[in-house]
Amino acid sequence: MSGTKEVKDGVFAIELVGVRKAFKEVVAVDTVNLKIRSGEFFSLLGPSGCGKTTTLRMIAGLETPTGGTILLAGEDVTGVPAYHRNVNTVFQDYAIFPHMNVYENIHYPLRMRKIPRKEAHEKIMSVLKLVNMDGFQRRYSSQLSGGQRQRIALARALVNEPKALLLDEPLGALDFKLRVAMQSALKELQKKLSMTFVYVTHDQTEAITMSDRIAVMKGGSVHQVGTPDEIYNNPKTAFVASFIGEMNYIEGRVVETLRDRIGIDALGSTMRCVKGKYDMKKGDGALICVRPEKLHLNSGKKMANEVAAKLKSVVFRGEDYEVKTTLRGVELRAVFDHKEFRRLGGLRPDVKISWQADDAIVFPLDMKRELISY
Repeated sequence: MSGTKEVKDGVFAIELVGVRKAFKEVVAVDTVNLKIRSGEFFSLLGPSGCGKTTTLRMIAGLETPTGGTILLAGEDVTGVPAYHRNVNTVFQDYAIFPHMNVYENIHYPLRMRKIPRKEAHEKIMSVLKLVNMDGFQRRYSSQLSGGQRQRIALARALVNEPKALLLDEPLGALDFKLRVAMQSALKELQKKLSMTFVYVTHDQTEAITMSDRIAVMKGGSVHQVGTPDEIYNNPKTAFVASFIGEMNYIEGRVVETLRDRIGIDALGSTMRCVKGKYDMKKGDGALICVRPEKLHLNSGKKMANEVAAKLKSVVFRGEDYEVKTTLRGVELRAVFDHKEFRRLGGLRPDVKISWQADDAIVFPLDMKRELISY
């Protein structure tokens, strides 16, 4: 996307340098450093209480940092009030005035800025068309669906032509199908405008499908910043590995280290894995992480790792099948699309599970405490 580049002279659209926020003795955001590019769809992702909304509110000027610096287009706005920052925020509850119709709601921020009525009218009609809500200007919020109310909230935020749009779980109140439709509409709108979007969500699928880059947060800290592909396929911590997508976990101990490979004694076999970013030595505890879609059943092909397991269950999930197996008290789950599942034929109680060395990610065993379990 043409907009996802730094602005001139290496200045970022939004930059957080050592930003911290404490509420008395509780540290909500702990020394966060972020660089968000102009025209980028950037998501803050993490579980409840991780500090993502507080971070967004500090960018908006709705919270004052305890420490650190916030820059918008290279300008220090750390102490600048919200109404003097060229950013707008969209909240989950829409915040639409019920006593005003759609036109009046969108006109309100322009009226506050004393924009001439003719110029304001042109802006209102333009932004209504942009969010596909032209023709709805005389309706009140009680006459709109949840998705329509969200579009009006977007229109009101966009009518001021902000440099960045901040969105705090804006689709959280919508049902599943409408939420998916609005995800697509939001992404298309952002591409059309080439505007910087900073999006807060706890929904990993939402972040992966919509974002150019993602910051994964936990306990007020950023664990990893990267593209959806980087976050999913190369998680830097066990927390990120467990929070993004599904994962199998196998505990073991390092028995062999080579230049680019590592051997781990686990499940009665020596597992062959690619060396990760962590310097692990013989005798160290290891946590092997393998995505369910990376596992093969009865493949017949020679792979670096193969174990014999017992079939536990087969679950049809609509879009795919989940096959659960057990080995030495450890559950291993594999996922197959319809075509792959049919190719397996009938599954017997005894199955062979295999995967390649580079399909596993290895972390020190003490990182097990970071895992998110549901």
